[in-house]
Amino acid sequence: MKWLKRIGIALAAFALLVAIFLVYAYFIEPRQFVIVREELAVPNWSPELNGFRVVAIADIHTGSNYAPPERVRYVVEQANAQEADLIVLLGDYVSESSWNRGARKPPDGTDRTELKVPVDIIAESLRGLKAKYGVYAIIGNHDWYHNQDKIIRTFRDAGINVLNNEVASLDVNGKKLHIWGIEDLWQNRRVPLENTYDAISEKQNIIAITHNPDSLLQAPDGIAIMFAGHSHGGQLSWPIIGPFAPFNDPRFMDGHAVVDGRNVYVTSGVGTSVLPLRFRVPPEIAVITLNAAE
Repeated sequence: MKWLKRIGIALAAFALLVAIFLVYAYFIEPRQFVIVREELAVPNWSPELNGFRVVAIADIHTGSNYAPPERVRYVVEQANAQEADLIVLLGDYVSESSWNRGARKPPDGTDRTELKVPVDIIAESLRGLKAKYGVYAIIGNHDWYHNQDKIIRTFRDAGINVLNNEVASLDVNGKKLHIWGIEDLWQNRRVPLENTYDAISEKQNIIAITHNPDSLLQAPDGIAIMFAGHSHGGQLSWPIIGPFAPFNDPRFMDGHAVVDGRNVYVTSGVGTSVLPLRFRVPPEIAVITLNAAE
């Protein structure tokens, strides 16, 4: 019958489209790499610091689809080529080889998941990062699922400044610049202010770095900007409807957003998680130039 033939043709065409999508999303787009550049005017920022360049790198997930250590070293080369004033690493450096729902039950300081690439190799791959005022990192949810203490210790041994609810203050062009590293929101569902933000006397030139951009909803008004990752830009961004945001506020999927006067920049990251696919969200690093809002 003609209608059966038409159904067969339609199903075959659909299967072909699905196959093309899977081939592209698995084999092609994860191997691409883009550098996103943007200039932002932000509040609470001294004009003397105008032109300050930040490279943001998130969600490397070393060992995920087309994110081996060699790829990480390539990302390092590309980041260094930007001659940044500051490089920020925004968490989720690891990728699990298997997932155990009880992985978060053992005590802190122990390996609670199995990794595709050991932490020391990841840290060594990132060791070459260089910026005028340093490289600063925070911990993502997959990092503390595994072993937060070990990652912090190993990264610091590799010369990477890890800020875990800590503030680093720098002298830049006669002004104080503060890098405020905030714990992952999913760890305790909070943005701690005590001994960090509260200890900064002048609420000016504060760059907050964290993993989950939903932290912006609890952040104080005095920050200049928050840098975050976690969302992967959805990894899959569909025509017309855009990315799917099952775990995050959809306002914070990718790029620059302003909520209640507070600025956040979310980079969609390098690796993959859950699904080893990317579609219309290629791996990236972001180069953000900061200027004072008028």
